[in-house]
Amino acid sequence: MTARRSIIAPRRPVFVGCEGESETGYIGLLQDLLNAAGVPVHLIIENLGLGAGDPLSRIEMAVRKIEHLRRTRTAPADRFVFLDQDQAQRDLARAEAARRLAKSHTIAIIWQRPCFEALILRHLPLCAARRPPDTVEANRALRREWPEYQKPMTRMELAHRIDLAGVLRAADVEDELRAFLHCIGLSQ
Repeated sequence: MTARRSIIAPRRPVFVGCEGESETGYIGLLQDLLNAAGVPVHLIIENLGLGAGDPLSRIEMAVRKIEHLRRTRTAPADRFVFLDQDQAQRDLARAEAARRLAKSHTIAIIWQRPCFEALILRHLPLCAARRPPDTVEANRALRREWPEYQKPMTRMELAHRIDLAGVLRAADVEDELRAFLHCIGLSQ
């Protein structure tokens, strides 16, 4: 009698570029939520903060990494990059060039307004509508709600306070995040 081999459905790859380690931990948390829900998606997580300083240089790095994926295997059709909006405000011409380059390579930018910490704040109970005006106030507001928060946090550290309900709470007020979650199968 021969043993039957179970067939594992292939997971759909999705490219996710991250501004830095904080976003990398967050996207890792989303991968864990996908796995727990049995969604056959594999997030290809790339830290674009190493050697890149603004949105344009990060999008250029994402394009290079996607091209490398294309040469070594199939590049994912779905491509996203998480970027802080406050970084874009520093040089509007380069930010616009980043938008054009991303569009020409079918990369969707998820703007964190004004920064990652403000996005994380919107995951917490009763904080979805909070809109800190700048990075300094976003950090203050997040620390008031989550005193143990420290940058960067790993996916496991984030999971102590952020669950699927929190992710969906933030997506209710963040259109780009909602579109991303819909693409990867974490929301309707």
